[in-house]
Amino acid sequence: MNLVADIGNTHTKLAWFDQGEIKESLRIVRQDSLNIHEILGRRPVEMAILSSVGMNSASLVQEFKKNFGKLIILDHNTLLPFRIRYKTPETLGRDRIAGCAGALCLFPGSDVLVMDMGTAITLDFINASGEYLGGNISPGMHTRFRALNEYTANLPLIDSDSAFPRFGADTRTAIAAGVQQGILYELNGYMDDFAVMYPNCKFIVTGGDAGFFVSEFKRTIFALPDLVLTGLNFILEFNASGGKL
Repeated sequence: MNLVADIGNTHTKLAWFDQGEIKESLRIVRQDSLNIHEILGRRPVEMAILSSVGMNSASLVQEFKKNFGKLIILDHNTLLPFRIRYKTPETLGRDRIAGCAGALCLFPGSDVLVMDMGTAITLDFINASGEYLGGNISPGMHTRFRALNEYTANLPLIDSDSAFPRFGADTRTAIAAGVQQGILYELNGYMDDFAVMYPNCKFIVTGGDAGFFVSEFKRTIFALPDLVLTGLNFILEFNASGGKL
């Protein structure tokens, strides 16, 4: 049994894998509420991998090191099943690395654009030859709502609108339409461009806000909420096999 842990900006996600399948998963709002002894008691674990997007996970890292003999702390030096062509691999987010590993695991030999919709929206491209060529970062939906409220004098802080208004009839719907439709135009535009450059490109959407937008995209996409966890397990198994796919 493998244990994978993904420490994000707002949530810690854990999953237990057996032969490539998730047998159990947890999503916790704050990492400091994590009881390592409870985790250890849930299922027998042979290997573990931990990924963190921030620097506030030192205590959890130490707990994992004490309790798991076979442990990988993911970073740019970890043995990966694909090649990173990024100019500064040391700055590449661990969740982005894991997402691309998940894309490669699920769609080997394909061009894949991964769109992760969370606190930030990240786009990452891995080609059919197994090369990570880079990606883009922009503010996520709720980050955009907060920015409009915090950096203007009169605009209120609002939440998302599931009605997806195309144009605003008042200030609230104008903000909702501007942010939400802006994201749709942004991501649909990327997909249009990549479909021209890579005609067989597959499009994956994941992250906390993916479910909110998934039915609004105009192209066929794969909605994969467990992509990062799948990628982490793939990296763990890849290392356990000595780098054999």
